[in-house]
Amino acid sequence: MIAHIFQIERHKNRENYSFNFIKFLKDNLTQDEFEKHIFYFSYHEKENLKDSFLKRLEEISLPKDKVIHFSDHISLMKNLKNSNYENNIFHQLSSIQVFIYLFKNYKLLKKTSWMMWGGDVYHVFIDKLSFKYKVYDFIVRRFVIRNLKFIIGFKGDYDLLQSRYSSKAKYYFALYDMPSKIYTLDEYHDERNNTTKILVAHSANSANNHEIIFQKLLPYKNKNIEIICPLSYGDMKNGAIIEKRGYELFGEKFLPLKEFMQPDEFSKLLEDIDVAVFSIDRQAAVGILTTLISLGKKVYYKKDVVPFDFYEKNEIKIFDTNELNNQGFNEFVDISTDDRIRNIQNINKVYSRKNIIKLWRNIFDS
Repeated sequence: MIAHIFQIERHKNRENYSFNFIKFLKDNLTQDEFEKHIFYFSYHEKENLKDSFLKRLEEISLPKDKVIHFSDHISLMKNLKNSNYENNIFHQLSSIQVFIYLFKNYKLLKKTSWMMWGGDVYHVFIDKLSFKYKVYDFIVRRFVIRNLKFIIGFKGDYDLLQSRYSSKAKYYFALYDMPSKIYTLDEYHDERNNTTKILVAHSANSANNHEIIFQKLLPYKNKNIEIICPLSYGDMKNGAIIEKRGYELFGEKFLPLKEFMQPDEFSKLLEDIDVAVFSIDRQAAVGILTTLISLGKKVYYKKDVVPFDFYEKNEIKIFDTNELNNQGFNEFVDISTDDRIRNIQNINKVYSRKNIIKLWRNIFDS
């Protein structure tokens, strides 16, 4: 039996990925294969997401005994320990309580795997850590990460993790089926909007470096542009600062998105984007990037951040945000039709259901 563990907290995007993953397994594994999977959930105390999530699971006729819910991490971990599954896959692993529990329970640890989400890897590299956290990281996190069963995700994230912890866990590459739509070449249409619509970042978090992007876009402020900036989740205090700054610099050409949008609704919005610019220093926003690339849009992302290398290796062309300095407007906006079509074809190969289920089967069968 394989257990999948999710923490549903902070924003609904995690709920979307969790729901989509369960539906993906149910639709693509055989009935006998799916019987071997069970799904654990813990919920953030301040969020009221459980009821809405349960309704979504009912819509796909998921048997109730397939899902186990907990309001706290320790109860969840005790249940995992007593259940003695062959593989416990954490879809994101960040809770200090969970790390300490695994540190104290070696037998459970050896049956535990980690699907990396980004922030759970990068925070020790980019955040200012307290002395107390440094001690915890050196003793507890190091021991747990070094003794996991599997580590799953992008190779670049795994390599970074290895540079700090030298884990003995076996590495696997796997992807999530996207919660938002991936478009095919049949749906591609090469039409430019009268107003050039520019997507800036993907959330309100300060790690998105909005101000850096704004400064790179300032040379185009007198062009016929609209700057669309998602601020519906993340650090709302920072979001208010970014909203104010956006209006100061671009006036009515700045459009903050302050209400959370469901995946299909957000995909429709992305259809209308011409250019997207990201300046985050770690792997993030992969779902949005994937949809934009499948739409044939021009995407800027930092070249020294993990997904850039992944796209290059799969012959998917995106552009380096660091080189976006005083380019002419046409150069900033344009991408050749050949590059657009090649991107769409290749992103559909990488994110085909056949490919994704093959990657996960490799993990489940190991």
